[in-house]
Amino acid sequence: MGGAAGGVAATAGNKTPAGSSFPQIVAWCSLVIALLLFFGNTTGAVRERAALRATATDLQRLRARLDEAIAHAQPGTPSGEDDLQSVLIAIDRIGWTPQELLQAYPEPVARRGAPAERPR
Repeated sequence: MGGAAGGVAATAGNKTPAGSSFPQIVAWCSLVIALLLFFGNTTGAVRERAALRATATDLQRLRARLDEAIAHAQPGTPSGEDDLQSVLIAIDRIGWTPQELLQAYPEPVARRGAPAERPR
């Protein structure tokens, strides 16, 4: 039993002095550096996300304008005016002449035998 009391006294003497604050300084400095790195990266990511969302909005707006322009430029769309050039280009794409197209798709005949009138 006397040996146990001596062992407790020996471990109490091996403690580091109370005046050493080096571990606390290292811990606080590490915490500050970690917080700076975290917030430095986070603010950059937030700015980049906002820029990407703005770019995505711009791209959606431009895509809608492009789709409108394509729909307007396609032949046969109801734009209020006939575009003969686009009709001729479409006929040429299938490899026909206008005469061959008219022969392949003749004008419909009216029910009573009279030829249908062409709208002008």
